[in-house]
Amino acid sequence: MKHEQRRRGVGRPPKTGPGAEDNPFGSMTQEERRTLFLETAARLFEAKGYSNTSVQDITDELGFAKSVFYYYWDNKMEILQEIHDRALAEVNKQLDKVEARYGSSKERMEAAIRAHLRSVLRNRSLTAAHLSDLDLSEETRMNQRAYTMRFQRFVEDGIAAGVVRDLDPKILTFAILNVCNALTTWYSPSGPLGPKEVEDFYTSFILHGSATPLFDSEVA
Repeated sequence: MKHEQRRRGVGRPPKTGPGAEDNPFGSMTQEERRTLFLETAARLFEAKGYSNTSVQDITDELGFAKSVFYYYWDNKMEILQEIHDRALAEVNKQLDKVEARYGSSKERMEAAIRAHLRSVLRNRSLTAAHLSDLDLSEETRMNQRAYTMRFQRFVEDGIAAGVVRDLDPKILTFAILNVCNALTTWYSPSGPLGPKEVEDFYTSFILHGSATPLFDSEVA
């Protein structure tokens, strides 16, 4: 059905002729249009929950008929699937940069944490939707596990180099990623803290904890 629609152009927003001036998609590339839909859907999924958000809600938010949505996706689950895949692609891209730029285990560990935090802060709605517990494809589940394992290797290298505490690397990896991902539950760009302040705070907390040297010595 979707391929037939695309060949016929059913639901496609007009780029020329009558109605083109009222089409906010008119000057956008195909990728920009998809991204606008994805970001709008992710924001609504975050605010209302996936189950409580309809295709109609998404198109109403953008001011389009439902047929426009169906030009790009067959159903609501398909757009959620793409949100997940794009979120994973983004965090993996950031780790690619870390591996290319930093040499020492200490630098890589800090850079990996900062990279994940920046991805969460820049794509808060996408990340929140990505973390939802829904029946996604097995390929996406495998990609999620692959990213976690990739991050875990940074942790293991840090432990081997003595710059990260010698704890179970799997549990430590889950703890670090969950702390970072929890930003989606409270952070707001309009709040008192900017993204860089939050990134610095979380990175320091994850790497050094909350105990002062005095507290450490008293416990010892």
